[in-house]
Amino acid sequence: MQPALNTSTFIFLITVILCFVAGLVLTVFSKNKMVNNRWLAGYYFVIGYGLLVAFVLYSKLIFEYPWYHTYRTGYVAAFLLMPLSFFYIRSLIQQKRFRPIDLVHFLPATIFLIDFIPFYFKPAVYKLEQLAIDSQGFNTIWNEFSQGWLDIGFIYVPLRIALTVVYWIWQVRIIIHSGKVKDGQNLLVENRNVMKWVKIFCASQVLFFVPYYINNFFGSQQHFTFVIHTLLAVGTSSTILVLILRPDILYGLKGIMIRDMNSVDDRSAELAGKKEILKDADILIAGKVDGRGHKTSNEIYLSRQKLGDLGKQVNDHVSSKNVFLKKGVTAAELAADMNIQPYLLSAIINQVYKTNFNDFLNGYRINHAKTLIQNGEARLLTLEALSEQCGFSNRNSFTMAFKKHAGRTPSDFIKQTGSSKN
Repeated sequence: MQPALNTSTFIFLITVILCFVAGLVLTVFSKNKMVNNRWLAGYYFVIGYGLLVAFVLYSKLIFEYPWYHTYRTGYVAAFLLMPLSFFYIRSLIQQKRFRPIDLVHFLPATIFLIDFIPFYFKPAVYKLEQLAIDSQGFNTIWNEFSQGWLDIGFIYVPLRIALTVVYWIWQVRIIIHSGKVKDGQNLLVENRNVMKWVKIFCASQVLFFVPYYINNFFGSQQHFTFVIHTLLAVGTSSTILVLILRPDILYGLKGIMIRDMNSVDDRSAELAGKKEILKDADILIAGKVDGRGHKTSNEIYLSRQKLGDLGKQVNDHVSSKNVFLKKGVTAAELAADMNIQPYLLSAIINQVYKTNFNDFLNGYRINHAKTLIQNGEARLLTLEALSEQCGFSNRNSFTMAFKKHAGRTPSDFIKQTGSSKN
């Protein structure tokens, strides 16, 4: 069959290329631990594949090898699209991690795959016969999905549309809620471009379901499926264009979202003295309490400036109080000294100093050890004694931490320091 290449199929092809390029760029960009970009990369890969199937379909290349093997695979992408979009919005704004329970979002795509696995393994002749039959009623029997062995093909279109609407509303609620968290106004002001982007991103997805309802209201229109896919291609290309023009969007929120998910155990609460207010920060850090006296989650946005201020407070406290010299000191104990919750202290250290609590303190300990060595105060001390004076529990942990932070062992550092003085 002669391929049919026209303006619309050309739009499909250009959008497919843009989607795959955007997906690759985002995949590379996400190596800096920007998890939300991984979800966005998956989103563009999936929609790119879906539009690739649409391209070979409308261009009639689907009747050629190897493209007929893509028949009935486009709806896998359709069921994956909105869950990936939802996880992107959630990880970007709420900064929530993916949990095992979240796998339930991929159940519809899994059911569709299971339903069509026998068809995917059918010979080429059978697939071409089905293509010839379905292409005669593109706006009718094409969407019946009669080739599945579960015989539930009639539910796929309405199910996809319904799920798309649910996910879209869910995303909009996340965006609206972002301005209602503690210090949410700073979130909107500090991340103006990011918030504009997510609104444009969600607005483009209206094309996933509104035309379907319009078509049902006014009656089935000729070439409806072709038109809707063309609109999707244009809408998707527009979102990629916005990313190209504003690449700073890829860095995510400038600040961080903190939530008390009742993760503070009784001992931590006791150590923290059940403090509810972070002094000198004007931030509510304890969870709210419902009518039954149960603690509920509470979200707080910490702006970039506030993060910097809090990071300085932590540094000043650790330095002035010599907290690092105390062996076995825990995050809960330091948080208690500073009258803040442990989860908030951990977030500050992770975001401001890009490390964990132990490495954070070890950095101070190693600097202290280097100072003692350079001043000659460690000359008569064994490594065991020096490690104890610097807050380490044993020589091995001291040596490992010293090599990690100073790039050499303490023995080598002592020799080099002694040689330079001579």
